[in-house]
Amino acid sequence: MQRRERRGDHRRVRTVSELNKEKIQLFVEAVLNEGHLDLIDELVATDYIGHIACARRDVIGPDGVRWLVSSYRRSHHDMYVKVEDQIAEDDRVVTRWLAIRARTECCRGISIIRLLAGKQVDSLTECTDFAAGRQPRA
Repeated sequence: MQRRERRGDHRRVRTVSELNKEKIQLFVEAVLNEGHLDLIDELVATDYIGHIACARRDVIGPDGVRWLVSSYRRSHHDMYVKVEDQIAEDDRVVTRWLAIRARTECCRGISIIRLLAGKQVDSLTECTDFAAGRQPRA
């Protein structure tokens, strides 16, 4: 699927992969970094399942994502997540990211996210917690 976009007199065709990357970037910037939890219902499917190494258990649905994000933002209010690299193919987006707290790198990870109709349906995230010097969950 492709979507046409007008820019001046030029038309540019955006692929599903590009649109999916934009959705993940929006999630990172608006939801994780700025705390716009209201966007979660727009970006996360009702049947979402997240396998996230730093979480104690799988994250289920928009409510689970809302709980996880609000918990992290409460306990790490100064944390900023920076997208370092993204690769997308069809319905999957791989994002390499870095979390920074108090101007110090605290966690680095990689997430593989599958989207359907512009919403996250499942994800696998592995990360390394620099403060603990270990990977939080095997």
